[in-house]
Amino acid sequence: MTQYTYMPEVRHVFRCTVPDGNIRQVFLVDGVLQELENDVKGVVLEKGPDQMGLRMHISGDHSDEPIQIISVRSEDLPEPLEFSNYWELAAGASAQVIVCDHTLHEHLFRTFRFSYIKLGQGARLDILFMQNEHEKSRYWLDLKADLGRDSQLDCHILSLFGGTIYNKLYVSMPETGAACYLDGLYLADREQEIHYDISVRHESQGCQSRQLFKGILDNQARGSFNGSIYVAPGAQKTEAYQANHNLLLTRQAKITTKPQLEIYADDVKCSHGATIGRLDELGLFYLRSRGISLAEAQMIQQMAFVQDVLDRVRTSSIRSRLEKMVESRLRGEFTRCSHCTMHCC
Repeated sequence: MTQYTYMPEVRHVFRCTVPDGNIRQVFLVDGVLQELENDVKGVVLEKGPDQMGLRMHISGDHSDEPIQIISVRSEDLPEPLEFSNYWELAAGASAQVIVCDHTLHEHLFRTFRFSYIKLGQGARLDILFMQNEHEKSRYWLDLKADLGRDSQLDCHILSLFGGTIYNKLYVSMPETGAACYLDGLYLADREQEIHYDISVRHESQGCQSRQLFKGILDNQARGSFNGSIYVAPGAQKTEAYQANHNLLLTRQAKITTKPQLEIYADDVKCSHGATIGRLDELGLFYLRSRGISLAEAQMIQQMAFVQDVLDRVRTSSIRSRLEKMVESRLRGEFTRCSHCTMHCC
């Protein structure tokens, strides 16, 4: 287990178990970038407009050197905190970015995080958003991505904990050969709310997109998923797929899902689908007949349900850590620590 000072000026030690020794950590405290050192060739960090948020320009190959952006809320502001993050990859560049959002105090935080991704020709970005705030927080992520010719975006969103979470993603592919792979996992219990709004636009020919989003809701949790795929006139040879699947563990948990296709080209392969269900009673009976307790049988089914989303995280060490975190969350360990503002990542 690696330990590091969570905020340089605050005497807290935050237990981070991200196992990669070569990971580079960048801190945002209440939206303000803490480090401006540009000691990695090909990675330029700057503060954003009004000294809030960050701008990151990447050139060259950094796919084996993950950059972890640790964003924390500490100050109880009367108005919502708003800031923007901007990632730009030059032509042919590649990078892996991990964005972790946390809180240091149990204030009623309201935070709007606007993010913009611009990929040059042939660029590759693998970005993971890990949302892990306390149950009084209100969190909005508004992400817009523009993909250049033959570029690829892999975007993963893991909504582990929070009071109310809104995730809005808008991806545009105006040039040929671009590929976009979006996946997400959301877990909610008690009276938490999680909402996803996904829009993928195929505006040129020969582009691909795949979406897979899964959720598990317990107690009185609420959720919604709105996903749309737009294929413009002339965007032939498009391949676009979207799937949203949900498990409701109680009769009180609710989810609404609305996948949509809007197609104006005739040479395409597109599909969408959504399901809402419960744990498999027959499968539970089979596991229990083999001496497995009910709670453990339910855990096995839930982990099997989410595994294909976690499998999309390519780095094995990070994927292994996320699997352990998801299992801890499903076992109720985060809920038992719901009054602790420093959930371990």
